[in-house]
Amino acid sequence: MGFDVAVNSAIGKRLRSRREAEGLTRERLAEYADISVQFLADIETGRKGMTVQTLRKLALALHCSCDDLIFGEDLKATNNIFPVLAMQLSNLTQDQANLASDILALVKKAIPHSDPPSGK
Repeated sequence: MGFDVAVNSAIGKRLRSRREAEGLTRERLAEYADISVQFLADIETGRKGMTVQTLRKLALALHCSCDDLIFGEDLKATNNIFPVLAMQLSNLTQDQANLASDILALVKKAIPHSDPPSGK
């Protein structure tokens, strides 16, 4: 499964879950977002992606942020740190994840350590 297909599928699942949690039918959400029911079905099943404008309309209709639809609860669990990196890492195989971890450890060693600001 390619990266785009995996991302579209994950976003579609979060969209459908949010729609169902709001008690909306596809027909009603499509009406609120000014898109066709078929297009909404294609988004929810991961067959199609969407523009930023459509994402915004769906988020507004579902009373949530675009981040909620794109990244879901996984992003909240990481305290909104490096969402793009989190998304990329989530699509790695175990071997790739191990290699990425090794590379990150090397990068961390190469960067000088500094204490966080004390807030004074």
